[in-house]
Amino acid sequence: MTSKYTLTKGSRLEVTKDASNTTVPEGATWLELGCLLTEVSYTGGAKSDIEVTTLCSTEKEQTNGLPDPGEITLSGNWVPNDDALNVLRDAYTNDTAHAFRLVLQDKRGYAFVGEVRQESFTVSTDAVLTGEFTIRMKGRLENYQEK
Repeated sequence: MTSKYTLTKGSRLEVTKDASNTTVPEGATWLELGCLLTEVSYTGGAKSDIEVTTLCSTEKEQTNGLPDPGEITLSGNWVPNDDALNVLRDAYTNDTAHAFRLVLQDKRGYAFVGEVRQESFTVSTDAVLTGEFTIRMKGRLENYQEK
């Protein structure tokens, strides 16, 4: 039996230059983020619990409420005058949503719309300025297939 895995080396993560509320906007200009990033982390949104216990209940009862949107964390190199990085910084300042797509080596991937909700950078003794953006997803993470 052989191991199952998906290679991430050679993947691309791109963001639309202009604001967008659709995952794959027609005619969009896509800017490359992948040459800055060392890690992309996805955390799906948790559903809130709604307590529905009543006087006649024999145990505590709950039902799932609405899910929170998921979050994507982008970690990597912070390069002050990079076009894609500047789009993320402007999106944070102006509260605009953008489309993102992650394309893996085999042309499969994911697309989503998100808003930048946090940005940070770190200066350390290793001489490389690093940064992180937290993107709040609007809607679901969708499968994407590059043609």
